[in-house]
Amino acid sequence: MKIIHLSDLHIGQSDNLEKCNQIADWILENRDIHQSELVIISGDLVDDGQSWQFEQAREIIDRLRQGGFTVLVAPGNHDYGPNGFRESSTSQRDFCELISGVKEYPALFIIEGQAIVILDSMAEEIRNMEIWGAQGYLGKEQLQKLDQILDDLAENRAVENIVLTMHHHPFDYLFYHGLRDRDDLKGVISRRKDAPPRVNVLLFGHKHIENRFNDSEDNKEELFGIDLIYASGQTVERKSDGKMVLPVIDLDDKTIKRYFID
Repeated sequence: MKIIHLSDLHIGQSDNLEKCNQIADWILENRDIHQSELVIISGDLVDDGQSWQFEQAREIIDRLRQGGFTVLVAPGNHDYGPNGFRESSTSQRDFCELISGVKEYPALFIIEGQAIVILDSMAEEIRNMEIWGAQGYLGKEQLQKLDQILDDLAENRAVENIVLTMHHHPFDYLFYHGLRDRDDLKGVISRRKDAPPRVNVLLFGHKHIENRFNDSEDNKEELFGIDLIYASGQTVERKSDGKMVLPVIDLDDKTIKRYFID
């Protein structure tokens, strides 16, 4: 299976709606090229948590779903409130009702032998209504449930890969930017000694910088025993050549192929 990984679309800001429609057009018109039927969006789908932004985003997602694609969306800090640092229960409700349909996290989807687990990295922030900039906070309850889900999936022989998706960056330590309980998350997802990986692929966004974490001097894939760790960057950002990058992840060989959209 192959996954199209999008992130930080920020619909409602600038001309991002137009860019997202271009991205959707490319996905729909180039099935033979990307060979994927699954789209994962790792948060900040909209820019300000406003209902009208979610309605615009839903039109794009509906186009993809009507075209036969499965679209899964993790919530980000901009999805849950104005400016990305003012949490709103109204925005949280709209994200659920208009976009994801998920009422409880972690959310598990098993598609053709691939287990996709979606986390809400704003869960504890929104529950406590604290203002912590753009930080995320999974919370003990969600991490305990994730631990149990991973135990159960390890016993399921029909599951080929476990893909964990969230918005916040688990390796960014900036005070107002990173995931507050990142160390607890790493304790849950790290590979146990002499055991197979607990998580095969970890996908996230938030920092707007594309990166695979397998640097020879700081190989976090090797450190945590995860086959592929990848932040897609901000999909709607045009690079120096004026093109947007659309990454497609191959779960069979854990590789990433980047396509370019004008």
